[in-house]
Formats: sequence, C-alpha cells, structure tokens
Amino acid sequence: MNNNMISTTPQRDAALFLRIAAQGAALSSHSDLTQWLQGDVQRWLSHDAMVVACGDVHSGRLHCEVFSGSGVLRSLATTPGCMEPLLGYLRDCWAAAQHAPCQVELVECEPLLRDCTPVQRQALAGMHAAIVHGTMNRLRGTQRIFAALTPDPHPPAGAGGALKLLLPFMDSAFGRIPVPGAPTESRAEACAAITTAPHVLSERERQIMQWVALGKTNPEIGCILSISEFTVKNHMKSIFGKLDVANRAQAVAKLTRLGAHA
Repeated sequence: MNNNMISTTPQRDAALFLRIAAQGAALSSHSDLTQWLQGDVQRWLSHDAMVVACGDVHSGRLHCEVFSGSGVLRSLATTPGCMEPLLGYLRDCWAAAQHAPCQVELVECEPLLRDCTPVQRQALAGMHAAIVHGTMNRLRGTQRIFAALTPDPHPPAGAGGALKLLLPFMDSAFGRIPVPGAPTESRAEACAAITTAPHVLSERERQIMQWVALGKTNPEIGCILSISEFTVKNHMKSIFGKLDVANRAQAVAKLTRLGAHA
C-alpha cells in the first residue's frame, strides 16, 4: 500500500487558482461550500469525492462530510460507522507521512468498509487512490482531514501539492461555516474541561465522562474502552454519587464547571 509523500509543487493555471482562492474566501453558507468544491475546485484537483473529517479522528470522535456528484458516495457520510475505520486509516497514513500530503492506495481497504452497504462498497471499490492532507489544532487536540478520492490508480505527481494549496481555503471555510450535523463546540469544550477538572473521579471515570460529554451511549463507551456495558453502568452510578447529580447532563455540566475553575 502506497502512503508515501507526494509532490507539493504542481504546475497549475495561476488564474484558476486565484479564482478558486477568491471564491473560497467569500463562502458564506454550506450550499456555497458544496458548489465551490464541485465547481472550479474539481478543475484544479480532479476527484470523484472530497471527504472531510472534522474532530478527533484518531479516537473516533468525528463528523464526516462527503462532497460528490454521486449520491451513493454522498450517502457514506450518513451511514453510521461506515467511514470511521477508513478515515482513521487515512489519518494514520497522513501522520506516517509526517503530516505532509500523501497518496494512499485504496485497493486493500475493503475490510475497513464492513459497516457500509454493498452498494456503497461497490462505489468505493471504483476509487483507486486517495490524496490526503489535513490540519491540526494542537490546543484543542482536534484535526481536520481532507481526502480526495479518485478512480485514477496513478494520480498526477502534483496532486498532493494541489491539495496543499487548497487546504488553507478549505480549512478556513469549514472552520467558519456551520456544517449541518457537525459536533458543537460546546461538546468539545466540555470534553476538554473534564480532562482538567479536579480529581473528584478516578482516571477511568474521567475517561468515561469524556465520552459521555461527546454524546456516546453506555454500549458505545463499553466498545471504545473495551469494557462491558454493565461495567460502564456501575461507573456511572459511582460518578453520580461522587458528584451528587441525578443524570448524565448534570454530571457533564458539573464537571465542566469544575474544570473551568480548576
């Protein structure tokens, strides 16, 4: 599987890039963003789908958007659990490339698509490569991963550079335009606050509450932490008692306040 760094000095039409940059800076809505990614951006970097993952990709806390002319490919973003394993793998490839643009061959990724429908898997089987790049917010511990999927098994050598030049405009747009269904900043802030709250809870209880703050259910938390749902329930009872609260929302709110004043 090829996850090597690729060229970052593409030869492209300067006038086209300036137009794309001007359009990107003026985006004000999600529909504008969609039209932009499927318009001149396609001429700059040929691809069948642009996949964008926002959040903590490495731990699975993310929101996925898929921009494509194919309804089947767009549906990947709305199928629970479908894209997370693949996006985690793409993120790891990007990290292995020392956070430089990289090309990832998708031919061996089929096992990562087990939660996709057969029609979705067939559509993804036609995508031979992903050009991957991303950004990191070290303060928040979050990332935004961009993957241009293409049926071309040998994308142009300058494809990585083309994505790198686009990245500031795409990242800025996703940072300022409300994306339907994306995790709210309040959840991310609550999760961060819980990590700095005084040690009222044990380390395991704090881990569980971080996932509670991100909206995960007991069964989901059990899967993430490799413990049983019953164990999660027992920890939640202990947490409620220590915090003197009656439910999950109250627990998150109290820990967030404690963390904010720590």
